[in-house]
Amino acid sequence: MTSFVDLQQQFAKTEFAAIGVDPSRGQVFQPAAALTADDSVLWSYLDTIPGAPPIFSSAGGGSGETFFQAYSALINSLIAGANPLDPIKAAKQRLTNWGDKPPAWSVGVAGLARQLHSASTISFGFSNNAVADPAFWGLWSNSEPAAGPSVSFASGNVSGQFKFKNALLFAPAPADWYVSSALSLAHATKTGNPWNPDSPINWQTTFGPNGNMQSFVGGLYVVSGLNIQFTSSTAFSKADQRVISEAGSQGMWPYYLGISNAITKVQFVPQGQMTVSVMSGANVPIVIAASVLSATQYLGG
Repeated sequence: MTSFVDLQQQFAKTEFAAIGVDPSRGQVFQPAAALTADDSVLWSYLDTIPGAPPIFSSAGGGSGETFFQAYSALINSLIAGANPLDPIKAAKQRLTNWGDKPPAWSVGVAGLARQLHSASTISFGFSNNAVADPAFWGLWSNSEPAAGPSVSFASGNVSGQFKFKNALLFAPAPADWYVSSALSLAHATKTGNPWNPDSPINWQTTFGPNGNMQSFVGGLYVVSGLNIQFTSSTAFSKADQRVISEAGSQGMWPYYLGISNAITKVQFVPQGQMTVSVMSGANVPIVIAASVLSATQYLGG
């Protein structure tokens, strides 16, 4: 029998294949994040130091430290060379010039929307058979995957069609506070300059197995015009039908979009089988996953 977490992992695998996500790098947004015009919210995802898969969390690995904070502390701890073109010297100057402003990236929500408008249409079919992972939610937002209607839902044949009018890998560069060559130099040099022997910040505490910059957000997978419909062959009891119908406004699997971001309709035939349809606004960008890269992948080392 397929469990709900089996179902969710197989769906993520199918979705990632359809939109071209490397499964080893993808992390699922739970819930999917509908973006407003606020650039700082979008950039906060890019400023996250990601934790372990499969779920992307803006809390990152649990330390609460952001990419900008970790990068700033690192650069300020390094020793600049005498060469006027030394990347560490340039990076320190960039941070000084940036001052107390919050971190920014080269493109904001308006630019993302323009890119998304010209992006490709994606559609894919889905049917369930998979392997489990316990981090996923159940049938509706924050529900238990291994209890109640979620178990019944996943035990039946689940199938459907999933379409995004536009789908985009959004990967802007950090703004002028960042010097990639400085971070690359630090990553490529395990001992000696530019590392300061008197600083507690070193290669191991930064890039090592327990370091604070082991992975980075390489980009966000953003869609618009989300239009999905799926069914389960499970015959739900009247009691379960009531629970599901009431919970539907909280957001249903697999994107868990609430009523402010999507129209969700849950219908049952007399025999108890369920059909769910979810439609988002045509011009509402929705983040469904993140591309997470190791330090080596991100820095090209």
